[in-house]
Amino acid sequence: MAKKFFYNRVYNTKRTIINIVIIGVCVIGIIVCFILTSNFQGENKKTPEGELSIKNEATVEVNEEFTNDIFFSKIENFDLDKIKIEYSKDYDIAKVGEYDVKIKIDGKSYNSSINVVDTTKPELALKEYSITSGSKYTADDFVDNCKDNSNEKCNIAFYTEGVDEEGKSIAYDAYSKEGTYAVKISATDSTGNQTVGETKLTITAKNATTKPPVQEEPKPVTCKYGNDEYDSETYLLAINIATNNCAVSLDLYKNATTTKEINQLMETETTRIKKDVEKLNLTGTLALNRKISAIVNKTGDGIVGYELKMTVSITDNGESSIVTEYKVDKDGKRVFIQNPHNLGD
Repeated sequence: MAKKFFYNRVYNTKRTIINIVIIGVCVIGIIVCFILTSNFQGENKKTPEGELSIKNEATVEVNEEFTNDIFFSKIENFDLDKIKIEYSKDYDIAKVGEYDVKIKIDGKSYNSSINVVDTTKPELALKEYSITSGSKYTADDFVDNCKDNSNEKCNIAFYTEGVDEEGKSIAYDAYSKEGTYAVKISATDSTGNQTVGETKLTITAKNATTKPPVQEEPKPVTCKYGNDEYDSETYLLAINIATNNCAVSLDLYKNATTTKEINQLMETETTRIKKDVEKLNLTGTLALNRKISAIVNKTGDGIVGYELKMTVSITDNGESSIVTEYKVDKDGKRVFIQNPHNLGD
């Protein structure tokens, strides 16, 4: 009888230990779940009246007006007036940088941030300028107006990347002989966004009593690689690299100097379209296709510039569709091919 009692005691002790272990594991699991939930509480907020998904970061252009919905990737039946946004003390919409943000909902705080960027090129308006032989001129002489979204002063300079049809650099600041010349001016902001425009310089004789009328620069009779005429029904010119109405050598279509402007435009437009598409709050996997095409003149002897085409598509539940598809013209504006979400230009 004592032997049987001994075995019963041993059996019951093991069973008790197992029960304790099981309870301990459950408690630990509950604690872990609570910690994970606390760590991710800033991403989703559900209430009986609606649901929000809070972004870790929102992006806005410098000095751009925006509403509180930029901090949310999903808003369903939620009253945004019940949300309070608090910015860090150093926050300044006029200065590029990343700033901490606290989003307060129903007495609880959630962490996010706002990234102020500048991807917009300055708006540059040029004018023609005339001097007498022997006089000097500066880049500012050709500027009628320049405005940047940062409200900072534009950095005005002669364009230094221009090349002739042989690929040789053009010194727009060094004309001295009498005549009319095409001059390219660049305007750059503090973050490196650049706008390049073209105007004319007229140099007259010192003893000229009247200012000669400004005439259009005549198209050269002959161009080594053909003139700059191209099939405009097929291509939309984004960057023009022709000089004096002449196409440049086909060998220059991948030249780093020649392609610098189109690559800069592509990167600027990439940042811009990503920001615009983010505002749509789409659900699915987004894909961006960027295509640069060299534009050959009608005779096929040389190239005159480059075309930029941007396509954004989305895949959701195995089905793909176009979000937007467009080309960029020489003024940096979008010319849409497909635009189902009515993005701006």
